[in-house]
Amino acid sequence: MSTLDKAATLGRRSLRARLLVLLMPALVIITLVEFTLSYRLAQRTIDEAYDRSLQGAVQALSLATRYDDTGFAVDKPFKLLSYVQSHSRGTVFFNVRTSDGLMSAGFAGLDFPWPAQAPLDEVLLGEGSYFEQHLRMAAMRREVAPASANQPALYVELLVAEDLAPRLAYLRGFALQTALRDGVLLLLTSLILVWIVRNGLAPLKEWSQLVKSQSSDNLAPLPLNQSLPDEARPLVEALNFHISRSQQQQRQHQQFLDNASHQLRTPLAVLKTHIAWAREQYKDNAALAVFLPKFEAQVDTATQHANQMLQLARLEGTGAGTVRAQATPVIAAARDALMALQPLARARDIDAGLRCEAGVNADTCVWIDANLLRQVLENLLDNAIKYGRANGQITVVLSRTNTTTEAPKQLCICVENDGDVIDAETFAHMGERFYQADQQSKWGAGLGLSIVKLILDKAGSSIHFTPNANAQGLRATFCLPINERAAQPAVDATHKA
Repeated sequence: MSTLDKAATLGRRSLRARLLVLLMPALVIITLVEFTLSYRLAQRTIDEAYDRSLQGAVQALSLATRYDDTGFAVDKPFKLLSYVQSHSRGTVFFNVRTSDGLMSAGFAGLDFPWPAQAPLDEVLLGEGSYFEQHLRMAAMRREVAPASANQPALYVELLVAEDLAPRLAYLRGFALQTALRDGVLLLLTSLILVWIVRNGLAPLKEWSQLVKSQSSDNLAPLPLNQSLPDEARPLVEALNFHISRSQQQQRQHQQFLDNASHQLRTPLAVLKTHIAWAREQYKDNAALAVFLPKFEAQVDTATQHANQMLQLARLEGTGAGTVRAQATPVIAAARDALMALQPLARARDIDAGLRCEAGVNADTCVWIDANLLRQVLENLLDNAIKYGRANGQITVVLSRTNTTTEAPKQLCICVENDGDVIDAETFAHMGERFYQADQQSKWGAGLGLSIVKLILDKAGSSIHFTPNANAQGLRATFCLPINERAAQPAVDATHKA
């Protein structure tokens, strides 16, 4: 990719770069135009100054030339021209001769390109060469003897020439100094331009940081205040319009999930009742005794899915950090969740227990809504039981952090099982909605862990999934702030639910 292509690509990606890509060439062009105009003005000024000196030399030479009865003479021409040469810093040539060619003084062979009808007593300028030197010439023709009956008028031609090398050298020096000056000014102007563009677009950067700092579920319209540039206001208004449409679609989506879940729960409850009635009425029917438990299990699974969808819809309707927090006894919440999942654990012959580390007692409370904490624990236990090893173990571990520092104290809750080894790809997708590592599994729909993650996000916490100590199974850990209700002796025991 060429430099121009890279610049064009960068300009498309960044407004700052696009402005600089457009402004910098214009600044360079302006500098080049200014340099060209300065060079031409200097060239014209230098030519006028040197030409004026040549014109003065010709006129002075004319005054020093006389023609009378004593003959033709030029008074002190070399002294005069040495003075001119000292000011021009170059070689100066002169030639004085009569029109009849009989009298001549100065450098022989030096000639001026006279026009056909040269005016008298007027200085003419031109260029020529003399022994391979490029010369600038000033010449004048003056009548010294009028025409008579016996002879034509006599004229004297005066010529002063100067080597152009010093003039060109001076012009080159001026051009170099001007280029250096313009280069420095171009660099300073470029730096100032970059600073202006950067600070001019600073409000946009602040707005982008404001948008990035908002949580993923905060769809409130962006404020339109005085710090927002007028050029960016239509864009922000368009974004707010898009946000309002997204909010409306989200409300419709949540309302649909809420209605669908309610509509599903009612017939499922009726089916559950009919199954119980059929089991009681036809308890002696061997075929129904085999079929009804399977049917009931499917109804229970569908009911769980409906409850999970309803739970997701309600959670998504609240903003980040808006979950009602209260002091919740963590041991009681863990025991209640274990008791609720005991039938499922016994069905797979799994030993589910609770272990409290040092510093955790019956009065240890965490800041979170009690119902939401129970939902988190039940979903984690449900996932651990369903995907853990049959005849295995599941442990809920409660431990404190920051027990000796001034940092805020937290309590970490860990739910782990001793199931099969989980690959890295599955860990990467843990908590994603509708994701299941085993797509052929009869368990769940991939909603349990996503509900846990969403609840903890609302509560300002997060969950981490890792293998257990034996590099097998799953360990799910999250931490919540502690609220001390009373100082009680530490409990370090294992409680079996």
